[in-house]
Amino acid sequence: MNEEEEFNTLKAIHPEATLHSEGSVSVVYLPAFKFLAGGKSVVMALLLYPASHGGYVSRLFFERSLPGCGQSNNWNQFAVLGSSWWAPSWQGVNPEQPWLSMLGAHLRAVA
Repeated sequence: MNEEEEFNTLKAIHPEATLHSEGSVSVVYLPAFKFLAGGKSVVMALLLYPASHGGYVSRLFFERSLPGCGQSNNWNQFAVLGSSWWAPSWQGVNPEQPWLSMLGAHLRAVA
């Protein structure tokens, strides 16, 4: 997987995206990202962590928790890139899929 190409694909759909690193892992920051949660439009910052974290093959971290939205009501708080983020308990994301597909797979948890 070419991280630069993966990032550029995400940046094409969200030009404000920036690439960071947490240790040896590349992390994509998506500020003011618009998505559906519980059938409603939501805008918030997201972090795509396309590597293993906390027992999951990848994680999508949210600026705030969204209890009652979608298929996961189990939210936990994490420190990533020096800030607090929330992530639902969500499986079913293939670690080999492109980052854009990974983002979509994670967003299904709250749709």
